[in-house]
Amino acid sequence: VTGTIKRRNMPATVVITGASSGIGLELCKQLTTRGDVVYATCRTSNPDLEAVGVTGGIVTGIDVTSADCAEKLRAALKGVSIDVLINNAGGMGSKPGLTWDEQTNAQKFASLDIDTLALAFDVNVVGPVRVTKALVEQVKEGTGKIVIVSSLMGSLGDNSSGGLMAYRCSKSAVNMAGVTMAQELRGKKIAVGLVHPGMLRTNFGGGEPPAKMLKYFKPVEGGARGVVQAVDALSMDTTGGFVHGNYGEGLKPLPW
Repeated sequence: VTGTIKRRNMPATVVITGASSGIGLELCKQLTTRGDVVYATCRTSNPDLEAVGVTGGIVTGIDVTSADCAEKLRAALKGVSIDVLINNAGGMGSKPGLTWDEQTNAQKFASLDIDTLALAFDVNVVGPVRVTKALVEQVKEGTGKIVIVSSLMGSLGDNSSGGLMAYRCSKSAVNMAGVTMAQELRGKKIAVGLVHPGMLRTNFGGGEPPAKMLKYFKPVEGGARGVVQAVDALSMDTTGGFVHGNYGEGLKPLPW
């Protein structure tokens, strides 16, 4: 509880990846509104992000799948002491230019495009590990937090339908990466948390979901609010945990 109160009353320095759209953009809005100092990292900025007025700054040219991403981040954030690192950048693992149905068909076992496995792992597993490795020395020992935006799709226990193989596998893997980092960072008292933001209306996947599925997608504001609550609640007592942000209506533990 103490950590939550402190986080709300004292401005935190927060670094967010994938900040130019979707959950990342909304996190920038909500955290900036409450007074946190946000560094928004992204491949390219846009008017929506620039309108937020983040007080840390916008760091462009950050592609988490690129080998030079680590060096660029360290250079841009040199001397910045980080309270919270939010690994938000991610993707479905699809090839560009495909419709939603084409993307999902490419990840069904029967019609699997084997390349999607490497694409999904590159952005959803290698990316967060690369970013965290680059910045961990700047995350405050004793109070710092590292959050990975994961997905319930990575849960083995919850998979009752199959489908989206590459995306599912990558989210399972990043959950393991997060738990491993949590264990190894215990000595520095840096907490690591994994959060599922829910199914949100963003440009995730780059294609519009079929009309029959739209009812399952919720507004991004609630999804980001749940991620913020997960950040605030994260502590050394809960490090290595996997929770559902639950659209800001109370965190829920998730099955691995």
